[in-house]
Amino acid sequence: MLTWAEENEIQAFVVSSSANVRYLTGFSGEGMVVVAAEQTAVITDRRYEQEAGKISDCQVMFSSEGYHRQVAEYLAESSPQRVAFEAQNLTYAMYEYLSEEMSEVELVSTRAVVEQQRAIKEDDEIEKIQAAAAIVDAVLPDLLANLSPGITEKQLSLQLRERIVTGGADRLSFEPVVAFGSHAAAAHATSTDQSLRRGDIVLIDVGAQLDGYCSDITRTVIIGPSNSQFVEIYRVVQAAQTAALQAIEPGITGAEVDSVAREVIAEAGYGDYFSHSLGHGVGLEVHELPRLGKTGDEPLAAGNVVTVEPGIYLSDWGGVRLEDMVAITHDGLKILTSSPRLGL
Repeated sequence: MLTWAEENEIQAFVVSSSANVRYLTGFSGEGMVVVAAEQTAVITDRRYEQEAGKISDCQVMFSSEGYHRQVAEYLAESSPQRVAFEAQNLTYAMYEYLSEEMSEVELVSTRAVVEQQRAIKEDDEIEKIQAAAAIVDAVLPDLLANLSPGITEKQLSLQLRERIVTGGADRLSFEPVVAFGSHAAAAHATSTDQSLRRGDIVLIDVGAQLDGYCSDITRTVIIGPSNSQFVEIYRVVQAAQTAALQAIEPGITGAEVDSVAREVIAEAGYGDYFSHSLGHGVGLEVHELPRLGKTGDEPLAAGNVVTVEPGIYLSDWGGVRLEDMVAITHDGLKILTSSPRLGL
């Protein structure tokens, strides 16, 4: 971080993304961080005094009149010439205030500076992600095996939440997708009062958060005997995922991996029905860098943790998606999710 600042002649970097604040300092409460060569300062308020007391190697300041005001006062003491800020996270109101209070300072807009660093996980981070995945892996197979007609999407979603939290998660890492029958054609469906019927497809996309780190997995099953269309589409999706996994290695771009999976689905005649990107990075946020999609131009690297989640979605029929998380290493892939899929 300091190397980047020196190369760009930045004397201070104002960090406002909560995930980036946690990554840089370990602090999980609300607040902002100012990174400078002399020291890193965490600015929060008295609600988080206990959490802030656990921070090491940082100056901690408590503000009662807004974090941005304390940031301006703190920076005024060192009179920096160029101060960077996170364009995606700093509100325009805060930007206006800093501009007025520090009129002699050049405010430099940045994008994804910390996120690029976060994309390369240390071993302990990968272990935390796998621990979050293990909580879901302990819940999902039994839940799917014991599904019976009559339960609603909302009821199943609630069961997922309860079991994942009681299984050790701090919380879910995102609003789960639970979709039955033709509703599974919506790739990111919102759960409804629709009841499960025999012959329905069931698509579940869910994740847990533990110690700040997220997991993400999708499984699709069918209630009752499989029909030929479901078997065909399931096999195509599974083949697309397998091909993508075999292609992933350090140096290949996310766009190239996406095209591998997309080609398998297109050759099977379903190219128009794979409506989203192949995957994304996972860490302190459930969607982060790198991107596995048509715009994923950056090469993948050892230390990346990504999802691989091809899908096929047909209106008035349903959808099939299979999603797993993998860590990229110099020696191959480490699969972080282990919930079984159908033996089709």
